[in-house]
Amino acid sequence: MDLASLCQQYMPRLQQTHGHRITPAQWMALRAITGCRTGHCGHLLLQCPDCRQPAVQPRSCGHRACNRCQQSCAQDWLARQQQKLLPVPYFMATFTLPDELRLLARQHPRQVYDLLMQCAASTLQRFGCNASAGKAELGLCAVLHTHTRRLDYHPHVHVMVPSGGVDRDKRLWRRLGDDYLFNGRALAAAFRGALLKALAQAGLTPPATPKRWVVHCKKVGQGLKALQYLSRYLYRGVLSNHQLVADDGRQVTFRYKDSKTGEFKTRTLPGEDLVWLLLQHVLPTGFRRARDYGFHHGNARALLRILQWVLKVQAPPPHQKTRKPFTCPCCQGVMRIVGIRRPTVTCESG
Repeated sequence: MDLASLCQQYMPRLQQTHGHRITPAQWMALRAITGCRTGHCGHLLLQCPDCRQPAVQPRSCGHRACNRCQQSCAQDWLARQQQKLLPVPYFMATFTLPDELRLLARQHPRQVYDLLMQCAASTLQRFGCNASAGKAELGLCAVLHTHTRRLDYHPHVHVMVPSGGVDRDKRLWRRLGDDYLFNGRALAAAFRGALLKALAQAGLTPPATPKRWVVHCKKVGQGLKALQYLSRYLYRGVLSNHQLVADDGRQVTFRYKDSKTGEFKTRTLPGEDLVWLLLQHVLPTGFRRARDYGFHHGNARALLRILQWVLKVQAPPPHQKTRKPFTCPCCQGVMRIVGIRRPTVTCESG
């Protein structure tokens, strides 16, 4: 049992029940998932350089909503972020979009998601500049998630923050708290004002003014485990094949790990509702769900290297992208790609 087969199986019922609500980007994602590695996206022409054995391999769709694609992209991103880590404690700040604004996010996902990430980053940067230890320009790594572990629609932004920043005026590193960074309630109040103002300037009027704003800020050690968590859903779908438990032809059961208790639980939904639930987490085409700010940004690479030198971090080796090689069925050697057979129907990535 795999997600692509389930999407293909429940496609007719999905069209009848939810077809009027599915956006072009979501249809594109659905076509990519069902056509991945079936030949609809074309074929790779391979040849072994040792024994000259030819082979043909169906191409993957490359869509970030597909749970079988872009594993190497997630590993490459994780490796790049590891190169930016500093030997200081890290914190994870989570900014949650209130319930009253989620309908607006469904209607205008690109604008609302973009403002959500911008306002979360600017709020933290402002707190860093006003820190009691002194002005500190922070380096941030922000990742947008739109789901809970039960796959409910729950847009929020995780931001990794080191416990320190750069004071450009005095040209020094400012160390902030090792066990405590910023107050969650104070962050929520500032985030509320920033996001409501940004929505108003963009001409987006929420149906109601949210009363409850939630921001959590907790310590996550040296940052590696937090990066691994953030990379898990960065380039792949939100539901993996091994989470699928049962399918009786009408309902599908999947398992998930409860974030509070740590126990594994199951959830059962009609097949078409499960597919629709997954499609709600498809991002607008071209939207960047992972963004860096401050001295973590690509344009501040020189400043980051200076900080690593000041904090006595061994210069990381340059990262090289890695992809799983194709193995020759005859001699077990590494096969080379010698050509591409184009598909008859275009299979686009998101």
